[in-house]
Amino acid sequence: MAWSKAKKAAGKIGSVTERITDELELPKNVMPGVVHIELNGNREAVVDGCRGVLEYDENVIKLNTGKLVVRFSGSCLMIKTLSLNQALVCGNIMTIDFTN
Repeated sequence: MAWSKAKKAAGKIGSVTERITDELELPKNVMPGVVHIELNGNREAVVDGCRGVLEYDENVIKLNTGKLVVRFSGSCLMIKTLSLNQALVCGNIMTIDFTN
């Protein structure tokens, strides 16, 4: 019972956060828990909100972003930099997929 109340309250907080972000016209990446990806052509992707690497080879890189898994596929892929909450994926990026 307490778990459902906590989950319901978290949902309300999430919706309030989204409304505030929309009303103030703030970028979504300034809100905690929201993944932000910037692409520089198809050669580089900066992923803010990265929580870990799930798969890594020269053709596929999968990153955990909390609510989503982001999958980059292509050729000559590599993670150029990795910090506590950001990853820089470089190479020839052909597709980006999002899954829960």
